[in-house]
Amino acid sequence: MPRPKLKINPAKCTGCEMCVSVCTMVHEKVVNPKRSRIRIVKEKNFDFKIIVCMQCEDPACVKACPVNAIYIHEKLNIPIVDSEKCTGCGKCVEACPFKAIWIDPVTKKAIKCDLCMGDPQCVKYCSAEAITYG
Repeated sequence: MPRPKLKINPAKCTGCEMCVSVCTMVHEKVVNPKRSRIRIVKEKNFDFKIIVCMQCEDPACVKACPVNAIYIHEKLNIPIVDSEKCTGCGKCVEACPFKAIWIDPVTKKAIKCDLCMGDPQCVKYCSAEAITYG
């Protein structure tokens, strides 16, 4: 079964960061860009790069975790971080080729996009339609 993922069109991104705000509100109940599971990087010429987990078929983060805190969710078929098991060692951060997993500055645990468990809120709130799901 192919993994569901967010599809990104950076050409449509306006840099409003609504996706970032929605992400932290859904997951952390606060607006804090440093705790978001999606990041917007402003590049030259007012272009924007959206960084989010690509839900790899052979995820390096899963292999890198020494305590098996990242696993493939049975129903969603995507890598998920078990924050109870995560030690915050950062091996997954180093292993990710897309640099799309971070250590939460508050909990000191790994965070990555979990597709809001199958109902990604960033897609719903991206008025530019730079993020789609499928």
